[in-house]
Amino acid sequence: MKIGLFSDPHYSSQELTGGNRRNNLSLGKMRAALEYFEAEKCDRVICLGDLTDTEDTKEKEIANMRQIAALFSEFSMPITVLMGNHDAYVFTAAEFYALLGGCEPTDLHENGVHLLFLDTNYTADGVRYTPHGFRWDDVGLPDPDGLRIKLENLDGDVYIFLHQNIDPAIPAADHRLANADEVCRIIEQSGKVKAVYQGHFHWGNRSSRNGVDYITLPAMAVYDDTEIIIEV
Repeated sequence: MKIGLFSDPHYSSQELTGGNRRNNLSLGKMRAALEYFEAEKCDRVICLGDLTDTEDTKEKEIANMRQIAALFSEFSMPITVLMGNHDAYVFTAAEFYALLGGCEPTDLHENGVHLLFLDTNYTADGVRYTPHGFRWDDVGLPDPDGLRIKLENLDGDVYIFLHQNIDPAIPAADHRLANADEVCRIIEQSGKVKAVYQGHFHWGNRSSRNGVDYITLPAMAVYDDTEIIIEV
């Protein structure tokens, strides 16, 4: 299975946010990435979150999502979008996926390969993020034991995708889940997870530990040519 990956477009009408995010360029970057994935005959595409960003009105935020949805509709490849913290700051999950016309993450099991998607839009205490109602650095995976049980019941290679970071090697602890060490321990002890793909840490990172590769994609809003293709 060939998969195209990108992360953190932060698309909005604004020319610059956060000091280095060129938000308004990301629609064009997404188009270029999707055209590349299509030319390379990818079987599916995954966005690792922070697809959009805040504006000064809800109407503009909705219009941005409709532009993205129109772009996605031009391509026949299935596209999965994980909600990032910026997406959750603007929309509920129901609003977000309704505007996209789908794209919800659903675990995929195909030919002995398993793609698992983790929703980490929760506070460290397990409270679901609500629009304009949380701090981006207060984050955790609720019910990590559920992940352990899921892994125990799978045979074959597993690949995990999430927005917020669990990579033990990234040099920014505030970008990691509060319970990242526990989640990593579950993943590594399973002996089944080959790689974890994540976003959120805009500079990107790659590390390996106990047989698991942790790959953090650089932010599309900040850098050029950040999309990658993987084969699993």
